[in-house]
Amino acid sequence: MYKAIISFLLFTLYPIAFFAQNQNCNCCIYGTVLDKELGNPIAFATVLIKSSEKYAITDEKGNFKIDNVCPETYVLVISSLGYVELTTQTQQYNSGQASNFYLTEDLTTLNEVTVNAEGKKEKGTQTISQIKLNKADINTLPTGTLGTSLSQVEGVSFAATGTNVQIPIIHGLSGNRVLVLNNDLKHGFQNWGSEHAPEIDINAVNNITVIKGAGGVRFGPEALSGVILIEPNPLLLNKELYGNVGIGLESNGRGGNTNFEIGRGTEKWSYFLNGSFTKIGDRFAPGVNLTDEEIANLQVSNLGPTEPRVNLTNTGKEEFAFSIGARHRVDDWDFKAYYSLVDQNLGLLFASFPDSGPALSRAFDSPVPLFIDSFSYDISSPREKTQHHLTKAEIDWFYADDAKFTFRAGAQLNKRQEFAIRTSSERSEQNPIIDLDLITYDYQLEWEHPDWKGLDGFVGFQYFTQNNDNNDGTFNIPFVPNYNTFRYGIFVVEKLNIGSNTLEAGIRYDIETNDVRGENNVTREIFRDRYTFSNFTASLGYQWRISNNSSFKTNVGSAFRTPNVAELFSFGQSGFYSLFGLLRIKTDENGDLNANEVILLADSDVEIETGYKLTNEFRTSNETDAHAITTYINYIENFVFDRPIGVTTRFSGPVVVQIVDQEDALFLGLDYTWKKEFSEKFNTTFGLSYLWSRNVGKNEPLIRQPPISTNILFEWIEKEFWIFDSCKFTLRPSYTFEQFQAPRVIPISEVIDESTELTLESEIFDFINPPDGYFLLDASWSFKKKNLEGGLAIQNALNTRYRNYLNDLRYFADELGINVLLTLNYKF
Repeated sequence: MYKAIISFLLFTLYPIAFFAQNQNCNCCIYGTVLDKELGNPIAFATVLIKSSEKYAITDEKGNFKIDNVCPETYVLVISSLGYVELTTQTQQYNSGQASNFYLTEDLTTLNEVTVNAEGKKEKGTQTISQIKLNKADINTLPTGTLGTSLSQVEGVSFAATGTNVQIPIIHGLSGNRVLVLNNDLKHGFQNWGSEHAPEIDINAVNNITVIKGAGGVRFGPEALSGVILIEPNPLLLNKELYGNVGIGLESNGRGGNTNFEIGRGTEKWSYFLNGSFTKIGDRFAPGVNLTDEEIANLQVSNLGPTEPRVNLTNTGKEEFAFSIGARHRVDDWDFKAYYSLVDQNLGLLFASFPDSGPALSRAFDSPVPLFIDSFSYDISSPREKTQHHLTKAEIDWFYADDAKFTFRAGAQLNKRQEFAIRTSSERSEQNPIIDLDLITYDYQLEWEHPDWKGLDGFVGFQYFTQNNDNNDGTFNIPFVPNYNTFRYGIFVVEKLNIGSNTLEAGIRYDIETNDVRGENNVTREIFRDRYTFSNFTASLGYQWRISNNSSFKTNVGSAFRTPNVAELFSFGQSGFYSLFGLLRIKTDENGDLNANEVILLADSDVEIETGYKLTNEFRTSNETDAHAITTYINYIENFVFDRPIGVTTRFSGPVVVQIVDQEDALFLGLDYTWKKEFSEKFNTTFGLSYLWSRNVGKNEPLIRQPPISTNILFEWIEKEFWIFDSCKFTLRPSYTFEQFQAPRVIPISEVIDESTELTLESEIFDFINPPDGYFLLDASWSFKKKNLEGGLAIQNALNTRYRNYLNDLRYFADELGINVLLTLNYKF
């Protein structure tokens, strides 16, 4: 099947007519290629006259034209990557007539789709490598997280703190360097540290697009590595009443999820309503053979020398989510409104909080957690409790066929509480150690101007503000101070089509002010700091249509990021470690680390973080093979990262101390995908991701960088199999290599007894060696029977014992063992 890179553009829904000149072979065939389900135009689809060399490529509005044809009947073959190929008899057309052709999405090629579901998000990023996941991909694990859903994409992984908290990583970068846009708004959450994941209900997500490049011009600061676009229900008009009721069960954790969605669209109105609930108990890791000494080290010794599984105490999860949306279209105006709520209670491994220095040392050396209790659904301290509200209103004014104004306004409330094990009687575990309210407002105005001298683009303005406040009752110096952030941004993005190729450029200017108010940990006096950063970001890219089946994209972009308040002012415990920010720690006259005063930003050498990323993507395909390779170089000036520096004692016991550091860093890597179609029923997809990173400021390795990973997906698709309308069988073996670029190791025992001297200038180190490489095997079977869909999946089918280098809790426990999942969905 001929394949081409596709992109949706939602702005113009009407075909442009092309007129035939006469009744001889100077005639033409023209029309518009559309998505059958959404009705959106499909750009860069191939329209081929069968048994002929004549073909055309659809433009960004889905239109095509084949000139110099005779007035007779032809067979057109229309194809686009990610869609089922369409063969249609095309009759002779009279001048002035145009026809619409509809393609149906091919779910078997989702790993290769590189488009956005709506054209407005494609603008400004068309020349950057992109991957799209749709609802069928996302809902394979209804009890999972955003991080686990995205991990199937080459170049994307996730950092984790245990089993419930995962944050996406794109090309080695995470946190504030990966911009998460939830329903067109920057997701306003406590985005610092690997223990803070975005509160996203994956059951309410319709599409996810991963942009693997610097997208700062189009979407704003902090997109140094990439952007994750999360799209809810599209609120389609003229859609009959529909609904879905689903359930998902999993064996590891004895948990489940139930979810529903209902909606309807008329000529002028549309609405949807969905919700979900997830409850999971303690997870388990594979069994292990223990020695008598190892059993004696356990605080709860209900394990024998050989156990089929190891219970991970206090790793349960409870999540409730709800969202609603409405749309009204009248004349040239389109109004949309959304609201969503995600409420989470997430357990953290109890054994990650040892009560003494020797226990901490034993925990790092033990093959199993030091505290193991029987299975329970209870979630006690340590745990995280979060609640995220999002509301948004959007207005589109289509004042011309090829132009419009868009105004959107959003407000978000993020409430976060973190609970630790507390030993003091006056400080109950019912009192959180961190209690924060974050309020975010986001206002955006965009003008998509009419085509002007071949330029197609838009101008935008954004006002963004956040207010973060600490609540009383923690009995702690606040981990982060109260602060207000104000940001103004203006940008211009233009695209020029040069034949079938595209040149794209953009520039943006942002100015950000932060007003910080906190408490000194020694004097208990209030300190204040106010600082302003401003910067230009730019992007330049080119998309080259080499041939009907091959294309090349190149894009160079810059983005900047103000170090967040946690990186600057963090003080104290968060999760199982204590973190000290760039402005909270220094070396005193004796060479000892001192965190007794706050440094004002103007008196420090802290600089803004600025990244320059070059991405290149080459894609080629024929009837049976498709290859995609993406290479990238990302140089970041003043790269901010945290690293271990020692151990200290808190009220809950000893904790690892980490400091925030800043150096220049370099990231090089590639993502490769090869899909082979052996037949209409059977295909395979091979994926590889490689990253090399370096602290070039000190010429040493960085810590917590993704290792090399590979996987192969085998898919067998059967239609009308047994009693089912269709079935799909998949097998996915994968191998993750040991991280060979890890920093040096200093055993935790040497840090505790201070036999190794550590200063702010010490080389980066880790407490244990990176874990060995590991092989995993996943399998699944899915079916469709009329309105009923379902499936059975097995994760870690071989029950492999392994530890993930990107999981902070690898110091204390193995990853999850075998997990069997059952899903059922009834649609009407």
